Amino acid sequence: MTSATTWHRPRPRRRWRGRSGRSRNGAPRTAPRRRRRDIDPDAARRLLSERAQFADRLDRELQLACRMEAMGRRELGDAARVFVRHRLYHRVGFVCLGDYARERLGISARTVQEAAWMATRLDALPAVSTAFDRSEISWTQARLICEHASAADAQRWVALARRHTVDALARIAARAHPLPDVPPAPDPGSREMDGEPAVRWRLACPARVRALWRRARELASRMAGAPLAEWQAAEIIAAEGFSGRPAGASIADRALLDSMRLARRARRSVPCDARADPASQSAADEGHDPPTFAVDPDPVDAGGNATDAPPALTPANPFALDARLVAAMDAIRKSEPDMGRLLRVMIDHRFYRLVGFRAFDGYVREHLGISTRKAWALVKLDRATSRSDDFARAYADGTLSWARALTLLPVLDRANAEAWIARAHAVTVRRLADEVNAVLAARDTFGRAATLDPPLDPALDPSLDRPSLDAPALSSHATSATEAVQIGAHAIDTVQIRAHATDVVRRGGDALAQAADACRRALSEVCDVEIQFTAPTSVIALVRDALDAFADPGAPRWTALDALLRHVIAYWESTPRHRDPIFERDGWRCTVPACSSRRSLHDHHLVFRSRGGGNARVNRTTICAAHHLHGVHAGTIRAWGEAPDAIRWELGVRSGAPPLLTYVGDRRCPLGNDPLRDDAAPTQRTG
Repeated sequence: MTSATTWHRPRPRRRWRGRSGRSRNGAPRTAPRRRRRDIDPDAARRLLSERAQFADRLDRELQLACRMEAMGRRELGDAARVFVRHRLYHRVGFVCLGDYARERLGISARTVQEAAWMATRLDALPAVSTAFDRSEISWTQARLICEHASAADAQRWVALARRHTVDALARIAARAHPLPDVPPAPDPGSREMDGEPAVRWRLACPARVRALWRRARELASRMAGAPLAEWQAAEIIAAEGFSGRPAGASIADRALLDSMRLARRARRSVPCDARADPASQSAADEGHDPPTFAVDPDPVDAGGNATDAPPALTPANPFALDARLVAAMDAIRKSEPDMGRLLRVMIDHRFYRLVGFRAFDGYVREHLGISTRKAWALVKLDRATSRSDDFARAYADGTLSWARALTLLPVLDRANAEAWIARAHAVTVRRLADEVNAVLAARDTFGRAATLDPPLDPALDPSLDRPSLDAPALSSHATSATEAVQIGAHAIDTVQIRAHATDVVRRGGDALAQAADACRRALSEVCDVEIQFTAPTSVIALVRDALDAFADPGAPRWTALDALLRHVIAYWESTPRHRDPIFERDGWRCTVPACSSRRSLHDHHLVFRSRGGGNARVNRTTICAAHHLHGVHAGTIRAWGEAPDAIRWELGVRSGAPPLLTYVGDRRCPLGNDPLRDDAAPTQRTG
């Protein structure tokens, strides 16, 4: 027995190889591996040096592109703060900021509001504005400082931003008390929705179920009277589905428990050093006092909030501000393709590691000063440019806005890219989204038989977006018989299916045999698509409770969603509607181009009855109350022609100049190329 000091680990026995080049078992001998010390260190050093130099040049280009984009947002905010504060979009023919931002600028209303809020706060904090203009702090850091700094302690916040990372600065800002009379940022940038942790929900299902999901979302928006996000529609669908639940089914018990559990998890995810941040300790070690977070309600300091103060001058010309906003967005739109291309190279080759970051998210947030969500969206659009040269050219030139480009991604391919881009330039964003949804619904309902090309008919076929509940879903992989589907607590009654199959065998009829075969295929359909959305915790839990109420033991999970959607669609479509047929013809929405309103609808006469207009349907169209009272009758909108597809709309009517926008139906009509323009038309105008 050997001692512990003399024992050595035995070496593994190596396989003997003879002189013939084969091992003992006869296998051919492989070439010896190249040892690490055989690699030329100079070549490896040169390769690493070349990668580092390329990564450094790439990083410099990215910083410059992001800086140009941030300055464009600053210019956008300078023009948007007066435009938003005085609601000057009403003067150019829009009643909602979201409709104006989506149609004219190609971005969301929240982006415009955030830019206006940042411009207002930067003017109130000269120290922060100077540091931002000198590129000493990024847009993300400036945004964090503007939320919590005042004119008295702005210099200390800027000093903290120079010494600490974005995450450390965010932890310091989280401990700060909110300033009085300072409105919160429109986009907090947190991972919460409606004050709750955001959760991603996914469910694999057949394509026909996703077609029902699209139809249910459309009906939910009609019932709510406004366009809804996907998670908001899911909440309404789940709430409505509980009306058909079986007796004894629990309601919102899981929603309450899951909300409490995930809220505790979100609180635990906050670092423990948030209470004693090393930033404050380092400031104390350097001989500086930590920043003061509680600010006295001094009128001078509170005056930095220029949002609530009335302007000294009268509002500027809304059409001049509109031109400034469009010019600022053009500059941003031309810089975003370069950002997406550079970010894609940075991700594919992981050059961010050579810059000193382990993860791409940290590199984007800390080094570039943009949000991670926008960075990934830019990369997604850049990867989509490989589908078609036409799409790549339109996106790089800036002629295709952000909203239109994202709308086209689900249906874009190399064959139909040119047609879809032409359609995007010809119609409104609302109409483009409707056509894309109609094509996707047709593909989900009829399978590969439905192409992804844009509709040939200018008017959308309403049957494409309304999958029938009675007819079987025609698909290339499955056909379901709906007579075996129950609307209520159970999605598919397997007992009735087996009994029906037995009866088919007894009778021996061909038609009944086909129906039984369809019932059996309904239980084994292929889940080839996925429904996914991000929602607050309570909404996800509510959806799960609704699916549990409609689930059948042993059946796939998607069958519960199928039964839930069928119940909701059947109930909403059977609800009594307004007796006026004009609302049904126009899809229960305002027909003013780019308007998304679905509530407070009016039956408007294109030619006033006081001017001899009749009650014929071609002289009547659906308009929301805001456009009817503050647009048409206020003189900022003119409309004439024949409903529903030949109405000429003029938005932003002004004296001594042509209108800002001109449409024929939902089709954009450039000035000087209007097929309905007629010298006799002004005699029929209602404005």
